[in-house]
Amino acid sequence: MVLTMILAIVATGMLWLSTGRHVLLSRANSSESNQQLAVGVGSLVQACLDGTTYAQTDCSVPAAASACFPSSIAGKSVQVASSGNWPDCRLSVTVNDPN
Repeated sequence: MVLTMILAIVATGMLWLSTGRHVLLSRANSSESNQQLAVGVGSLVQACLDGTTYAQTDCSVPAAASACFPSSIAGKSVQVASSGNWPDCRLSVTVNDPN
């Protein structure tokens, strides 16, 4: 009876560790995927900004360029924000998982 109880405790611990490892790896893969999507969206945003006045005199994004920014990609929402003062303009792309 004691041996059965010890085996049950060990098996429960092994399942708990295995599940925890799976959840951790799943979160890491999701984060990596979001980073890759953000880089891809960043390329699309740069293509929209080419030929505009962005970062030439100020850090505001022209309305025509912001209209071509994607609002979502692969079912995840995308946010693009410009910050900084000219000539140090920074463009940030954030990909959020709705779950």
